Amino acid sequence: MKKIACFCLVGALLGASAFAQELKPLTPEISDYLPLLKAAGYEVFTYDISSLKDETYTFAVEVQEFVNGERVLPATNRAFNLTVTNRTMMSEFTEEQQKTIKEAYDLEKGIYSLFTKMSVGVVPLGDSVKQLVLLFDGQMRYGKRLKLKEATAPGYEGRYLYNVRPVKVEALQLGTFIPLVVVGSDWFDERIGAYRFCGEKVFPADLQTETLKLVPHYYVMGVTVTK
Repeated sequence: MKKIACFCLVGALLGASAFAQELKPLTPEISDYLPLLKAAGYEVFTYDISSLKDETYTFAVEVQEFVNGERVLPATNRAFNLTVTNRTMMSEFTEEQQKTIKEAYDLEKGIYSLFTKMSVGVVPLGDSVKQLVLLFDGQMRYGKRLKLKEATAPGYEGRYLYNVRPVKVEALQLGTFIPLVVVGSDWFDERIGAYRFCGEKVFPADLQTETLKLVPHYYVMGVTVTK
């Protein structure tokens, strides 16, 4: 009887061990897709703007292009400048319209809606094109296609080698262009005979860095905030 009980106990333990080591399928969560999106070339950088809720601020979006360190000016003076305000006030509606509004961010303070988060995203549209997008609370408010330049070194023909780096955001300075993201091409390093994009993982707020002096082509997306 002791032997039978021992065999039963061993069998039970083996069965429990086998069950504990089972691979159990789970439903993927949003976070599980993030590494795949990043590997496919998608990037996003998010900023908390909730501290601006007590006043109305206007965000003017701008994308600057640089070739060999020199800024490329638009071919026409009719540049399109998009602006977004961080909040919408009840006073912007007529009295009749206000009577029909049943939900608002803060009726006591007269705030109908408020953006608390701003995001800059980079979307791959193909080998030679990326798109910069600006979102407020997940709503896309601006998009610009970036034309990339082909690598020129022998053996790299037909390849578009670009990297994305965020820019350090310091204290808010009204009326001053605030760079947020850099999309830049790799440079050819003669010493190693290959292209690379080394240097800072986050560029300084003034973009004064030796790395950008080596980057032959890059775009800077940023905003100018005013009251």
